[in-house]
Amino acid sequence: MKADGGQGAAKMDETSIIGVVRGYLEDRENSYALMLTGEWGCGKTYFVKHALTENLEAGESRHPVVVASAYGVKDLAELCGAIEAGFISKCAIGRADSGKKSRKDSLVEFAKDTGVSFLGKKIRELEKKAGVDLKMAPLNAVNLIIGPEALLVIDDVERCDMGLRELLGAVDHLVVGCGKKVILVCNEDEWRKRIEPKDGKGQDARGTAKEYENLIEKTVWRKCRFEPSVDSVVERVLGDVLRDVYPEAIEDAASAIRESGSPNFRSLGKMRPVLVGMVKSGFFAEPADPESARAVFREACGFAAGAAKGKRIEPPSSREDSVLRGGIFESRRLKYAALDFISCFFERCEGVDPEHVRFCLDDYLATFHPDGPAAREALRCIEKIRDVAFRDAEIPGLVEAIVAGIAPEDGSRGLSFDVYPDALRAVNGIADDFADALPGGTAPLIEAMESSIGRDPESAVKSIRKNRVEWQEIPFDSSGTYAIPVLEEIDRLRKLALTTLRERESRSLGNVLENAHDQFAEKLYLTFSKLDDRSEPILSLISLDASLFMRALEKMSPGDIRLVHRALSPDGLMGSRPASLKDEDRKALAAWAKRIESEIGEVEAKEYYQRIYFEAISRSLDELAHL
Repeated sequence: MKADGGQGAAKMDETSIIGVVRGYLEDRENSYALMLTGEWGCGKTYFVKHALTENLEAGESRHPVVVASAYGVKDLAELCGAIEAGFISKCAIGRADSGKKSRKDSLVEFAKDTGVSFLGKKIRELEKKAGVDLKMAPLNAVNLIIGPEALLVIDDVERCDMGLRELLGAVDHLVVGCGKKVILVCNEDEWRKRIEPKDGKGQDARGTAKEYENLIEKTVWRKCRFEPSVDSVVERVLGDVLRDVYPEAIEDAASAIRESGSPNFRSLGKMRPVLVGMVKSGFFAEPADPESARAVFREACGFAAGAAKGKRIEPPSSREDSVLRGGIFESRRLKYAALDFISCFFERCEGVDPEHVRFCLDDYLATFHPDGPAAREALRCIEKIRDVAFRDAEIPGLVEAIVAGIAPEDGSRGLSFDVYPDALRAVNGIADDFADALPGGTAPLIEAMESSIGRDPESAVKSIRKNRVEWQEIPFDSSGTYAIPVLEEIDRLRKLALTTLRERESRSLGNVLENAHDQFAEKLYLTFSKLDDRSEPILSLISLDASLFMRALEKMSPGDIRLVHRALSPDGLMGSRPASLKDEDRKALAAWAKRIESEIGEVEAKEYYQRIYFEAISRSLDELAHL
């Protein structure tokens, strides 16, 4: 337990506080009150009504717990009325189980039996006979109903509107004069703020700071600051829902919520509809990759916990922050935006649709957790080899795991193409030293990579354009503190990806041109717009048959022929692409342009738009023909 600065409150969890309260109840020699303090929303009231009450009212040494709220109470009579209401409410719980009486009827009957003013009907009969007022003072009434074994809990003390001396004087009378056991539940930090000077005289309607210290010192001998563990808070508030997600969901949710800040009972309660929607979505029922699904759940819980407390993913506060935190902020912003069902509920006050939740979670998994279990194992093996954190006997298994991670047999997502160069360099670096253990050297790994590139050349080329140094498309600046080894095998893989994609695009364009010419213009435009300032679309273009191209051009609508013009124009998508071509490819483009230009010259343009666009396309082709 830690002392809480000048407040003198020891920081405790639920178990410790229950132990302190039991010791307090068994202490018959001293008369004092306990204080349970803590931040708003930390779960003090929930703890008192559930964990503390359940513990104290169980077993042979039973201590009934009566809870009363001092919220808005203005004087002693109202405070005692709140205590009476708490007592009556507690005693009336369950009285309507038979179904014959409503809770209201039970309360009325209970009040008649005991007397709302305590001794009720009998007192009134005596008053009439004697002609005197025999009504009890409020505190005497409380003394009557709170037995010697009971615990009285006065909650929301900082929200009480009574004068400080009157409030603490009443508590002192109960614990000293009547021998009662009383716990004051409050946020003492906020209570102090209400008592601190608010005018030049240093006096507020509820007392002074010095008076507070004097009265508290006399009445409250011990303070406990409630700081429950995140795990216990999450389990108490959300445990029933989390158990329906998957077995480790409580542990994962607690971990995510811990990272998002201190737990808040009220905000965690707000998360319930979102978690129920995640359960109903079925995403976590039988995931193909449980580890990735757990990662998605942890991140979704973290964002939901923040949103429940009113946190939003705001832009960086300054240009400097944009430079220093821009990448991290952008990643978090994109992730939060992908989990749209969270902002729908907390920001736009919409319901939680399980189908929408499922769509968001599936998309989030594919976007931010693309690696499957075999790929993650491969990454761990690459790191072990790179860091020389292995024994010799492990090498065959490490390399086999890397190869298996390229195209996993279980159908899960394999290693990202971004990792291929690093993986190849790691294995190549040890291949000679472990020739006996790796008789095939890097060949099995290269074969697996070639096969994977052949299946998805477009993703491979995207990786090459994104990681040009690693893929050896541009030279590495060796002036730094480390170097990237240049491997002929990486050059071969890069060329394979580029060639395979170009051949596939060429075949696709050719098939459309021959069999569905009405779709050709859009297909050509999309091919050029995929990769800005790259040469691949041009290489696909020059493989097309000039006669077929011209026949399709003749039949195009104004909108389609305009797309072709934009694709071929130096001021359009063609741009500076020809400058990136090799000499032989540049010559091939010039020859193809001359053939198309010649074909256009032999065609009679029947409509005005054809004459305009044929002339414009001819000018573009003429520029390409004279590169």
